[in-house]
Amino acid sequence: MDSTTAWGSASILVGGLGTLAIFSFLIRENPFYRFFEHLFIGIAAGLGPMLVIRDFLWPNVLEPILGGNVTAFPDGTVSEPYQPLYLLYLVPMAFGCLYYCIYSRRYSWLAKVVIGFTLGASGALAIRGFFGEVIPQIVGSFKPLVVMGEGGIMIADSINNGIFVVTLLLVLNYFFFTFGREGAIQGRIAPLGRPLLMVCFGAFFGSTVMARLALLVERVQFILVDWAGALRSVLGLG
Repeated sequence: MDSTTAWGSASILVGGLGTLAIFSFLIRENPFYRFFEHLFIGIAAGLGPMLVIRDFLWPNVLEPILGGNVTAFPDGTVSEPYQPLYLLYLVPMAFGCLYYCIYSRRYSWLAKVVIGFTLGASGALAIRGFFGEVIPQIVGSFKPLVVMGEGGIMIADSINNGIFVVTLLLVLNYFFFTFGREGAIQGRIAPLGRPLLMVCFGAFFGSTVMARLALLVERVQFILVDWAGALRSVLGLG
């Protein structure tokens, strides 16, 4: 067995043990589960910064600043000239390092400046994302009740749009509390929005269950096929 195959088998064996440890929580909490839980959290905490450095910080910031993206050829020419403007990246990096001033009593106010700037930028991005997601949904809710095609009226699409519009209006009316509902038509038709909401929530719950079952099937297949095969290979049974 070469090193590549041995490393792959070891990875499968450890992955199988970790899967069984996580599933052991279904019986009761135990030290076997807690060990792999802490191991997973530690790996995730260490992997996050490494991915940020490898996939973002080094190729997009440090390498251009250090000129690592400039290739020198034997004849003395270079693939591209060095851009001194890359040094401007040091300004936001230095500004972000003010976060660490929170550990100083004297200069902790500098960390508050960075935190305030971060909160403002995050709020602006959240508002932008909200409108970028909600406005298209509002525009998409205006559907024609009569859909025309090349051969005339498209019955199926028209019925589908009609059901969508009626469902939308009934659900919106269910949450409309501006005016009193006593004795009004709105009050009598408002309860019709509740079963439609339950259908929607049931569809969401069903899709969530299907996603979880897909993950469970993948793990069970991994245990029964990959992990069991690697275990038999190590024990010399296969």
